[in-house]
Amino acid sequence: MTTHRLRSTSERVAATAGNALFVLTLDKPGQCTITQEGTCTPPSGATRQDMYRLIYDTVTAQDPDLSGAAVGFFFLEPNQL
Repeated sequence: MTTHRLRSTSERVAATAGNALFVLTLDKPGQCTITQEGTCTPPSGATRQDMYRLIYDTVTAQDPDLSGAAVGFFFLEPNQL
């Protein structure tokens, strides 16, 4: 099994440092597991599900081998300490 560490999707999800932090782990059993993290700024009115789909779609578009990967973990919280 191969573990990939992809570059940050912050640049693809938002143009500036975002106000939300995300972590997404994807798994294709027997093939690969990746964990992607970054920040994003959800558009006004966006739901957690909207952002989940946007982040999942962005990460899987980077690597077609991840298409259909199962989500092992998803975290989206305010980036403010």
